[in-house]
Amino acid sequence: MISRIKRTPYFFIGLLMLPIASSFSTYSHSSFHTSPSFPSTLLSRSVLKQTTAALQENTVSLQWTEFYNTDQDNTPVLLLHGLLGSKRNFASLASSLGAQLEKQRRIVGVDLRNHGDSEWSDQMSYTAMAQDVLEFLKEQNIDKVILVGHSMGGKVAQAMSLLYPEKVEGLVVIDIAPVAYSRTDPHWKAVEDILHAIHAVDIVEATSKTEVDKLLRPTIPDPALRAFVLTNYDSRKKGWKIPVGTIVEELESIAGFDVPADTTYIGDVFIINGGQSRFVRHSYMDQIADFFPNHMLTTIRGAGHWVHAEAPDDTIALLRRYLDR
Repeated sequence: MISRIKRTPYFFIGLLMLPIASSFSTYSHSSFHTSPSFPSTLLSRSVLKQTTAALQENTVSLQWTEFYNTDQDNTPVLLLHGLLGSKRNFASLASSLGAQLEKQRRIVGVDLRNHGDSEWSDQMSYTAMAQDVLEFLKEQNIDKVILVGHSMGGKVAQAMSLLYPEKVEGLVVIDIAPVAYSRTDPHWKAVEDILHAIHAVDIVEATSKTEVDKLLRPTIPDPALRAFVLTNYDSRKKGWKIPVGTIVEELESIAGFDVPADTTYIGDVFIINGGQSRFVRHSYMDQIADFFPNHMLTTIRGAGHWVHAEAPDDTIALLRRYLDR
């Protein structure tokens, strides 16, 4: 059963008329601009883009992989992973999605800075990470892209669409809001506790991944979560593949959202969140609407923060409806 709140943006009407699983509930919001001129938004982007030269000096080259290719000339999809993740997190979903789309699209995933195979940096602001994505698009000669981002990657995708809207044809955000999370919030504190646990192991001479797993068990009792964390451990080098200390130091930036509040992206935005997660709350709706006036929020009941991993079939079904609309 779909529940609709407020008005539905025109581009979503066809989406909502399709049959949809009973595990979904939907919130939609529309607040159309009637003037083509947005002085405050343009001013904010102008001020930000004056710092582009400084950002470019610290741009990180992103490693990438192509999950799906096609001869069709539709706008490609770029997948952005979450904190402690990598491009590999989307491998299964991307392959299945590519094969099921009616509008065939190239699907690519990248490793964000300080993750996977990409270079390291001592900065993790969202404006800086959005600049990395912009440079990647230039390197790949990609004119426009549809961004799909989870968690931290969802914030990068939101920052990219707000700062460089001319490069973003569409945006799907998975279980994250464009807000500065309180570091005392229990859900965010749980994230920080995981990072601090990993950092503590970083200075311990562990001889194997099994030993690291044992060291993490008291702080991270969930075996699936530990397995996810351990994808960042290099057994050969007996150390982390990522700069854990830097990430811990940058937790304030990662919890935050350093995009000016008066910027707006008027493209189509689809937000998918997990019903058991607390990263997208009712109290954030006004802020989401200010940034993204043409958005729809859909909840997959029973899923937690790792929506695409916990409910892959539902996530693919929703992505198909958005990408094939």
